[in-house]
Order: sequence, then C-alpha cells, then structure tokens
Amino acid sequence: MLSFTPSLSALWWALTTSAQVLSEKKNCTCGFYNGQTNDFFTDSIIVYFNETSSLPKDFIAEDYAQKYEKDWNAIYRQGADSSNIRLNNSESLQLFVQPPNNEHLVKGGGIRTTRRDIQHGSFRTLIKSPGQTTSGSSMSMMWKYNETEVAELSVMNRNNHSDAWVGTFVNNEFTTRDLGVNFTQLLEQPAANRNYTTLGGGLGNGSVSPWDYIEYRIDWTPDYINFYIGGNLTRQVLHVKNKGMPSVPSALFFKHWSTGNSFSMEGPPDRESVANIGWIRMFFNSVSTSEPVREDFAARCGFSDACSMDDVTLRGSTPFTEEATKKWKQDPYKSIKRMPALWISVACIAFSTLLLTHTFIRRVTQSKSNGHGSPTKSSAVDEVDRNALAVREHEANNHSGSLQNSSLASRPPSSKYEFTDDLAIEKLGPSQCSSVLGGSTPKTGPSPHNSVRFDSRGTTPHILSPRTSNLNTTKEDLAAFKFPGKDSESTLISPQTPHTSNDKIQMETVTESALPAPRMRSQPPPPRQRIDHLAGLTALCSVLVTVMHFGLTFVPAMVIPGAPQHNRSEYWAQKIIAPFLLNQMWLGVFFTTSVRFLTAPYLRKGKVEDIARAAVRRTPRLMIPVASIALLEYFLIDVGTTTYLRYIPSLTWSTWPYVTRYANPGQYVSEVLELIFLIPNAVPNITLHYCTGVLWTIAVQLQGTWLVLLGAMVVYEIKSPWKRMGFYFFCFVNHWYAQSWGSYLWLGLLLTDLDVTFKWKTYLSTRPAAYYPLMVFCWICVGAGFAANLIPNWVPGNFNFAISERNIHPDVATGEALLNTDRAGYPAYYTPRLNGLLFAGGMQAIVELSSTVQWLLSTRPFLLLFPHIFTIYLLHGLVFWTWGSWLLVFLAARDFSYGINVAIVGVTSYVLLFLSLPIVTPVLEALGKDVTALVWMTAQEKSPPRRRTLFPFPADVFTGRPVNLKDGAQVDVEGGAGDRSSAPTTLQSGDASSKDKSGAKVESHEL
Repeated sequence: MLSFTPSLSALWWALTTSAQVLSEKKNCTCGFYNGQTNDFFTDSIIVYFNETSSLPKDFIAEDYAQKYEKDWNAIYRQGADSSNIRLNNSESLQLFVQPPNNEHLVKGGGIRTTRRDIQHGSFRTLIKSPGQTTSGSSMSMMWKYNETEVAELSVMNRNNHSDAWVGTFVNNEFTTRDLGVNFTQLLEQPAANRNYTTLGGGLGNGSVSPWDYIEYRIDWTPDYINFYIGGNLTRQVLHVKNKGMPSVPSALFFKHWSTGNSFSMEGPPDRESVANIGWIRMFFNSVSTSEPVREDFAARCGFSDACSMDDVTLRGSTPFTEEATKKWKQDPYKSIKRMPALWISVACIAFSTLLLTHTFIRRVTQSKSNGHGSPTKSSAVDEVDRNALAVREHEANNHSGSLQNSSLASRPPSSKYEFTDDLAIEKLGPSQCSSVLGGSTPKTGPSPHNSVRFDSRGTTPHILSPRTSNLNTTKEDLAAFKFPGKDSESTLISPQTPHTSNDKIQMETVTESALPAPRMRSQPPPPRQRIDHLAGLTALCSVLVTVMHFGLTFVPAMVIPGAPQHNRSEYWAQKIIAPFLLNQMWLGVFFTTSVRFLTAPYLRKGKVEDIARAAVRRTPRLMIPVASIALLEYFLIDVGTTTYLRYIPSLTWSTWPYVTRYANPGQYVSEVLELIFLIPNAVPNITLHYCTGVLWTIAVQLQGTWLVLLGAMVVYEIKSPWKRMGFYFFCFVNHWYAQSWGSYLWLGLLLTDLDVTFKWKTYLSTRPAAYYPLMVFCWICVGAGFAANLIPNWVPGNFNFAISERNIHPDVATGEALLNTDRAGYPAYYTPRLNGLLFAGGMQAIVELSSTVQWLLSTRPFLLLFPHIFTIYLLHGLVFWTWGSWLLVFLAARDFSYGINVAIVGVTSYVLLFLSLPIVTPVLEALGKDVTALVWMTAQEKSPPRRRTLFPFPADVFTGRPVNLKDGAQVDVEGGAGDRSSAPTTLQSGDASSKDKSGAKVESHEL
C-alpha cells in the first residue's frame, strides 16, 4: 500500500481545503454518506458531460491495441483510439466502435480514471446502449486491476436484438445468461427504483427502457459487490461466499468494445456503432491517503458533516496527488523461513543428479563382462577347468539312459518365429559358499561338474539329473542313470537306493563347496505376427486425426468451410486438401479395423474361449492407458500448463479448443467410470477435461465390443452364406437408420468374415472377372465419400450431402424425421455419416485386396509409427494445447507474422510429440497390454493351492522350541513360554527320524 511523507501529506491536505466538491448546501470536505446502505466514502469524481466541452482531467482517453485476448470465444482483438471519443455538447460523451480490420483488430473508444488508488466505493453512471440497427458490441463500466481482480457491468445489444442483455461479472466469470438480465425483462416488468430512486432513465409504468438512458451502479465494499440496473438490485456477490472477490486498488474504466464473443456481445459491428454516457458519479476511498491525514479526518468529520450521495446538485472532484496516478503494487512477500527448505531441496536435487550421472557414465563406459559381471580372464588354470568340464559333460551325454527331452526342446519351431522363453538360466562360475541347491543349464551348453540339481515341485525337494532340465522326468528315469564319480567334497546317495512308499525320491544331504548360483536372465518376448498393411492403415489414420486437430486448433479455415482466414492459402487448402484428408471419415477406419482383431480368432476356430478373452481384456486394455493419461492431464491442467490456451482464440480465430479443470478428484473418478458404461452417441463429460476431447471414441469402442462379439457368435452359427449375408444387411441398415456407430462395426465384421471364413482373397486372386469389378466398386465407394465433402466446396448452392442425409433419420425424442424438428441441420462431430461409412468400408476392402496399396502401407515409416498409435492418439492434444498454445502466444507477443508463427508451432509440436513416444509408449504398454495379459491369465488359470505361512517348516517351529532356563530358575529367558522340556518338538523328532533313515550314509546335515 502506498504511503506519503509528511510534506506530501501536507500538500494533499492543502489541496483538499482549497478545491472541494461543492453542492448548493455545503462544502463536502467531510466525505459522502449513503443513508440507505450506511456506506461512507472520502473522495469523489462527478462529471456531467452535457455541461462540459472537453474531457475532464479526472479521465484519460485510452489508446492501445491488444496483441491477444484472454477469452475462450473472442476471435477478435480489442483496441482503443482517442478519435473514437467525441463530446456531444448538448447531450453526452459518445464512444464509437469501428468495423474490424483484416487482422481482426476492433478499435473502439474508452476512458479510464486518472486516479489508480480507488479501493471500494459506489460507482454510478447514466448509459445509453449501442443501437438496435448495428451488430453486437458492449458498453461497459469496469473496475479492473488484472485478470483475477475484475468487477464488470456490460450493456450488450448483440446481433439479434431480441437477445440483448446486461451482464454482471466478477473476476472474469464465464459469460452465462444467468449472470445478467435480458432487455425484454427490463421492458416488460416493473423493475425500476425498487432499491433506490434513480436520477434518470425510468419510464412512467415503473419499468426502464434499456435502449435509452438508464442509470447503472456498482457498490463495492469489503463485504460485498452489488449490481444495480435502474435502481433495482440484480445481483449480489458476498465475500464470505467468494474469497477471491476484488480487494486491491485500481482505476475505473468506461469503454465501448467488441471481440466477437458469441456468448456475450457477438459482433463486431460491420459499420460504426455508438454508445453514450450522460454522466458519471463516483464515491470512493483512496489508498494514497497517509495515516496522519486519516486520523485528522476522523477527528474532524462525522456522518452528519458528510454530503449525501443522492444530492443531484453535487459537482466537481476531489483533488489528488501524483502518487494517486501510479499503479498500485503489492509489497513483495519475503520469508526467511523458506530459505533453508529451498537450499536443502536444491542440495538434494543436485546430489541426486550427480549420483544418477555417475551411474549412467559407469554403465556406458563399463567393459564387457561374463555372466557374473567380472571381466573374462585367460589363464592356464581356466583352460584346465574348461577341459575337465568338457570331459565330464561328454561322459554324461554318452551314458545310456531313458531321460526324455525337455518340453521346451521338443516344441516344434514356428513357421515364422523361433520360440524363446522369457527367462533363461545362465551357467555361472563356481560359488565360494555352500549350498544345497543346484543350477539348471541350457540343453546345448555344458554343465558344471559340481552342479547338483533339485526338483522343487513337491513338498520335499529331490535330486534331478545333471543333464538338461526335464519337467517330465520320473524316478525310474533317474534310477536308470549312473552318476559319474564325485570328489571327496560331495556326498551323494547311490541311485540304486530303494525309494520310499510315497513315490518320491529321497532328499539327501549335500555338502557342496562350489555349487553355482542360478542367475535369471530376462529375454525379449518373441516377435508377434501382424498384418503390416492394416498396421500401416491405422498409423496413417492416427496421424491424419492429429493433423485435423492441429488445423481445428490453429488454422480453422483449413478445415471448417467459411471460417475466417489468415492467408488465402487456407482457403485453397480447405477447398482441395480438407475434403480428402482433414475430415471425420478417417476416424471410421479405426472402428472397422478394430473389429478384425477382436473377432478373427473366433471366426477362425469357433472357440468361445476367444470370445471370453476379448471380452475380459478389452476394457482394461483401453481404459488403463486412458485413465492414466487423463490423470496426467488432470495434474498438468491443475498446475496451469493450459493457461495460454485461453489466449489463442483471438490469434487463431478458432473457438474449438476448450478445456477446464476438474472440480475435485471425485469428479475425475466419476467421469472415467462414465466413459466405461456410456452408450453412444452421448458425449462423455470427460471430453471437457481432456485435451482435444477425443475420448468420446473410447465409448464407441467399448460398447461396440459387446456388439461385435455377440454378433460374431450369432454369425458363426448361421451356416448358409445367403442367410448370413442377409443378416449382415439387416443389421447394417438398422444401425445406419438409427445413426449408430454399430453400422461401422457390422461392416468391419463382414469384411473379417469374408476373409477368415470365405477366403475371398484366395477366391478373387484366381478370378479376375470378379476381382476387378469389385475393386472398381470399392473405389467408387471411396470416391463417393470424398465427393460428399468435395461437392459443397465447388458447386454453388445450398446443397450439402451431410445435412440432407442426416435430416431423413428419426428424432429420438419424437420419432419424427429430423427435417421436421428444431434439430435439423449439419450433423455433430460425434454422429456417424453415410459418406464416412462408404469410405471406411471401401478403403479397408481396397487395403485387403490391393497389393500395391498393401506395399505402400507396409513401408517403414508407417510400421515405425504403428506401435505408438495409441500414444499419439491420447497425447497429441496435450502437446498442442500446452506447448503449442504457449509458443503461439510467446511469438505473437514478439510480432511474428501468423504464418511463420504457426509453422514454428507445428514443427516443434510434432517434434516434441515424436520425441515423447519412446518414453510414454512403454509405460502405456506396461499399464495396458501387460496388465491386461495378467488379468486374463488370472481369470483363466486356477490359483495355486494355499500354503501355510511357515511352509515347508512345521507349524510349531517357534512355539515348540525347548525352554531355555537360566541357573535353574523356572523362567524362560527367551520369552517365558513355560516348561516344555519334557515334550519333544517337531524339529527334534523330525531330526531323529531323519538320522534313523539315513543311517551311516549321511554323516552331516546342513541347512
């Protein structure tokens, strides 16, 4: 808060005593009082523009041109020019708005108070609305410090004058109609002078004429903000309910302006538009008053000495100093308590970074090592050990036996890929410690001479052959094998020892000083077969969808017919390129191709297990990555990474991008669950909180899953081809007429069935007479889809195929054709269209049948993108609406031309998107694909039997221990368990029986 020196305070006091606000009754040196609200203010500015020939010194004519606007729906930038301020000597101050220029800059007229120290007050003005014969603009009285400290009252005539209204907003609220009053309501209802008597603007019937002069008023105190129209309180904002209510000092603005906001004033005018101000009466407090002056004022003046704010004879303004004209600045908050925590955080981050860097450098520069991680050494001793190992392995391999081959080794290799296990056990060097466990070695590799292997499938481990591991090895196989000789360190049982009656090989004691430790080495999963041309097709669709969304965000004229253009090239792009590439049709290919991957296994084998697998895996496969990215965007939007998205409509001239934060975490959870169960064509609420709103397609995919899986089961049971085709036709037509995305899914199921069941590729490859006419028909379908978009661009007239096709469908609410309802018109983006259906079916059929198209889609760029298509689909909007929006505003503020600006934004956005793919895709695959596989494995496999907590040890391993007595006292030193020395424990009896069984063969038992 500003403060004055004693000399400055004295100057201020001298000015206030020499030049005061006067009335016919008295000098108003003791402030102003409102008897109705009991508000008291010290300063005032009172101006009647019909009594002055020039702009008073209390106001400044504004002259500026905004580089961008902070408004979701403002496609024009506002400016002000002093030439648009004119005084009508006999009536009012006139403020004009001019038509926009080619850069979408609308220059109007505006004034503000010279003083910027105004904090709390009663601000009243007599305003005449913009005329009924001009397009939309707004005449506003506005107190504003920054974007979060605003109180605004705007009189807006709009393009359709029946929609004209007066809006009252606080802190940049969204301009919804419930925050204001319509002109018709003011005209038809007696709403004047309910709360106080106005000084002008009322009609004889007790109402007001909003097209004529009306008194508007804003009362701002620490506790509330009240908005008045014609003496009627229309809105009250309480501080107890709105903690963010304006609180800091600033200037008051009066301006006539337009930004083309379709939710507020619309416009801008296509010709000069004027609004009028009759007078301004402001009563307020000043923060530039020093404390001594305030104390003197309080001691000298009382309420009875103050002038009434309703006194119509008041004239003049309170004097002010130079300090009152400076913009108020918040005192910087300094806290010494934060510095230690800050430095500790910096130190921890620096230390962690150093450790990570050191580890990375060590890993990069580390020399190649053997299985144990130590460098391989060459010595005579090593050579001898290797020779001995080879001899022993040779003897073991040549010994006669009846061991079976391992199940892995006996598996026939795939026709295309060799199967490899996910985990392999490597042969390592001898260990320096004793162990009772042996190591398993690959079949083709040698086995260490001192390795003893055990089978742990039963409750009691037993010895296996030193040869390759075999899960099918029996005790007879093992008994037939003769072990080679062992050195003195190893004590093994003879294989000819009779077995126990429980058909298990006895566990024998092994004292081994050099047993190897098994090491598990992760192996990459085997490559999967895929249809490369379909992979390329989905990759192409994914990229084209992102390009369309980039155009809708930054270059709308390239996608939307009739949208405002920055350059003429956008017009030709919309005419030529958009009908083929930048439209909704490519989205339908996602739905048709996804059906193939869902239903092909069942149609090929007829196993219900394939249906169950698809049903169980589909939802987590899609929703886990979606929920993860949605949670990431929840965090990023909440911390403000999309702040600049609200600025770009005035630069891009597109109102398509919009996103808002969740109210609370519960809303996020609710909308994710809604997405799982939502039935198309409804739009999920999560699209308002997700960048680009593409998630409505997830609902189509999920609900379509149940449709095509059940449909595949029905189709599979229809054996007659003509009946099957008739069933397809019936379902297809009904879904199309109901405007359901199921028509795309049935088309995808038909194409899958033709390939899997009827082998149409093989059939057509040997019959050119059928192949070429079918290809021509498919190309005609694709061309028809393109033509529906192309014809409206080039053929004059009002015909539009999408509108005509939609209007023949029934209205869900009434059953009437849409043509006869208010919902007739261009279809929404989430509504299926016939031209898109023709294109999706024809394009996928061409891709299935044409070797040339297959070769093109199987090229390396498409195949490189295919593993990342889901990441691209989910992440591109976040990149465009965070990085792209910030960079666009940043470059616009530095006067880059729009063409260069959007080119830089486009290149950098796609580079950032593609660089993020290697990082994000593995995470999404782990969250979606791998977790889904575990879900299916858990669903189909029986859980292993439950084991006791102490297995394989006895249940009383702790409670059955002998009592440890000290000095003959009957107290258990180790826990007071009592005297149990007389009862033998399980461990004792088990150890004794073990010694009785082993006899002289086993001399020691080490565990």
